[in-house]
Formats: sequence, structure tokens, C-alpha cells
Amino acid sequence: MRRHRLGAVLIGILVVCATVVISAAPASAHGLGGLKPTDYQTRLGPIRPSVPGITLVAVDLGTRLELTNTTAHDVIVEGYDGEPYLRVGPRGVFENTRSPATYFNRSVNPSGPAPKQADAKAPPVWKQTSDGTTARWHDHRAHYMGTVDPPVVQRDRSHPHVIDTFRIGMHTDGQALSATGHIVWVPPPSPWPWVIAALVIAAIVFALSRTRVYRTVFAVVLVVLTAVELAHVIGLWGASSASGVTKLVQSAYSIGGILLGVLALVWMRRRGTEAAIPLVLVATIFLFVAGGLADLTSLGASQLPTTFPNWLARLLVTTMLGLGAGLAAAAAFRLRPQPPPTRPVRRTAPARVTS
Repeated sequence: MRRHRLGAVLIGILVVCATVVISAAPASAHGLGGLKPTDYQTRLGPIRPSVPGITLVAVDLGTRLELTNTTAHDVIVEGYDGEPYLRVGPRGVFENTRSPATYFNRSVNPSGPAPKQADAKAPPVWKQTSDGTTARWHDHRAHYMGTVDPPVVQRDRSHPHVIDTFRIGMHTDGQALSATGHIVWVPPPSPWPWVIAALVIAAIVFALSRTRVYRTVFAVVLVVLTAVELAHVIGLWGASSASGVTKLVQSAYSIGGILLGVLALVWMRRRGTEAAIPLVLVATIFLFVAGGLADLTSLGASQLPTTFPNWLARLLVTTMLGLGAGLAAAAAFRLRPQPPPTRPVRRTAPARVTS
């Protein structure tokens, strides 16, 4: 009776943990800094004419531009109507509160008009946002904003296509500057080889967990899962230009899974595999969702938010999916209450009848 109650409590805890993690997965899917895998690549050319100390690059898969100015003069970045939008120079970074771009660029996908005080024709009102010499901002000219693929892509998905050409205007010390870029659709790979590989890995892990060496299997798989998720987070971390605090918050579930994995390994070492199985299952669910399901779309996208090569990033996700699914199934199977041992029936000798 006590065993059944304990099993019910453990299953309830696991359901709650899985619900929390799965419900949070869509918000954190994609990596850190709000970055999501995509098939659209931003290719930004150099500033013309070239000025030593002034650079403009696309970061965060093209969702942000980064301007650095180490010269003695301010650089003015023009907004969508040619109005002064940003001022970057030796005194810091300033934004024009009268520029419509200031409000539109606060969201990757803005909705609604700019507030009434935004007027591209009004004299600029500068507000300092940083004391550094680098500005980063969302620029809707530099990334694809459609919700469906354009007709040229729908007709031919096997070749790259230039979807749009954009220009970022600037000026400094009386000199006009500009940088031209292109938004290119890059054909994605097929996700099915990776999905099949994950299923094979899961089947192998579960099959090995049914053998006599299941204790070793549990320990080795959990070590690999934890290490792979750590590498996965490192790759995502370096690909985002968001602040350290933002990236720490957005990687909370991955970090939680890593810590739970380490704790489960310690528990296995001290108390034995059977005693640690509930904790192993909880840690595996966290790792499986945060490092696998949350980045499932990276298996079929051409542009990934990672500092690793794309094939390696997909391999990490595939490993998380396969090992996570296999170990979760194995742990859940071992979590089932075992039937009580059967007791041999004592046979008593028949009573002797005496006359």
C-alpha cells in the first residue's frame, strides 16, 4: 500500500514537471535571445565609402544590426523615412524619440502605428541609451518579415533566392555613408535523417536498459545527456548578442536540466540506481524538452542560432532527442512498482488417524 502511494506521488511530480517544461518550451524554443532557426539569411555588404573605425554588421540571424564607431565624430543612422534615428559616437549612443523607427524597432514584428509624438519631419530629440560606442537594434529592412514564403520560393525550394535588397543610410562629419544588403532564402536540409537517427538511438538505449548492465547504461547515458546539453547551451550563448542576464534567464530550463542531471548522477553514486530513478526521470525530461524538443525546428532549417557548424548543432539536438527519449522510457519502465515476491505455500502432512 505504501509503495503504491509513493508511486502515485512520484508520477504526480513527474506530470507537473513535464507540464511546466513543455508549456515553457515554445517561449524558449529557438535558442537564446529570442532567436529562432530560419531559412532566410541576411547578407550585409561593407560601408561605402569605407571609414576606418566605423563598422556595420548583421547579428542574431539578421534580426539586429550592430554599428561600432570609434572615431571622433558622431555617426547618424537614418530611419525608414530618412530621418535621424540613432547617433553613435564618442559621447555614447542616442536614439531620436521623434523618429518612428525608435518605436517600430522595439519589436521584431511590430503591430500598430507609432505614437503621436513620432514625426519623421520633426527636429530630433535625442535620448541617451548607452555610454558605449556600439549600438545594436532591430532593423526591419534587414530581415524577412513575411509569415509565408514568397511565391518565388514556393515555386522552387531547391535553389537560393534573393528575396529583397535593402540599404542602410548614414552620415558622419558631413559625409554620406551607406551599406547595402540582401535577404536570401537558403534551402533547408531534410529533417528526416536526423529524426530517424534519434529514433534509432532511443530504441538502442531502451533495449540496453532491459539488460543486466542497465545500471551502467543509465549512468553513461545521463552523463552524455548532461554534457551534450552543456555544449548546446554554449553554442547558443555565443550566437546571441543579448545581455548576459537575458541569456541566463532564457536558458534557465537548460541549466536546470544540467543541474538535475548532475544531482541524479551523485544520487546514483551514493544511493544506487534504483533509488535515483525518479530523479533520473525528472532530469531526463528537463534535458529532453529543453535541449531537444525546444530546438526541434533546427533539424529542418538552414540558418541556426549557434556558433557551431550547422551539422554539429543538429547532431547535438538529435543526440538529446534520442538519448532523452530512450532514457525517459527506460526510467519510466523501471519506476513501475514491482510485484511482491510470491511466498511458497507450505504443505502440511495429513493428520494420522489412530484407532
